[in-house]
Amino acid sequence: MTVVPLDPASPASHAVGIDFDQTLVAHDEGWQDGRIYGKPVPGAIESLHALKRVRSVFIMTARPRRFHPAVAGWLREHSGLETLVDEDPERAYWQGDCLLVTNKKLGAAVYIDDRAVRFTGDWGSALAQARHAIGLPAAPAPAPHRC
Repeated sequence: MTVVPLDPASPASHAVGIDFDQTLVAHDEGWQDGRIYGKPVPGAIESLHALKRVRSVFIMTARPRRFHPAVAGWLREHSGLETLVDEDPERAYWQGDCLLVTNKKLGAAVYIDDRAVRFTGDWGSALAQARHAIGLPAAPAPAPHRC
């Protein structure tokens, strides 16, 4: 894994991005129309605090924006940390003291996500992992496609 030390000249190095659903909050009963009913994934809150002590942390969610205040509320309730819902459409980085809730992939030193495929420079491996993750059999890389 690439090491990204804190660098004053690199705003992305100042933050850690964490996915919300199935990474911080468990969903034992499925989606439930966006209702946040789950308990924290074991170890999630302690890890959130540990990361928050050394870097800025933002929480990413694919949920529609109307659910972001509820995500922020769940985080406050379970972690005791101050939260902020991202209202800045131009935001590219996060360097703040509270947890930012956003639906944007901001610059970060690292991301923690339950659905990620780690890219190591080998597209053959990444494609095989992606195909497996979406339930397809392994296959060779497709030929280049022209629009």
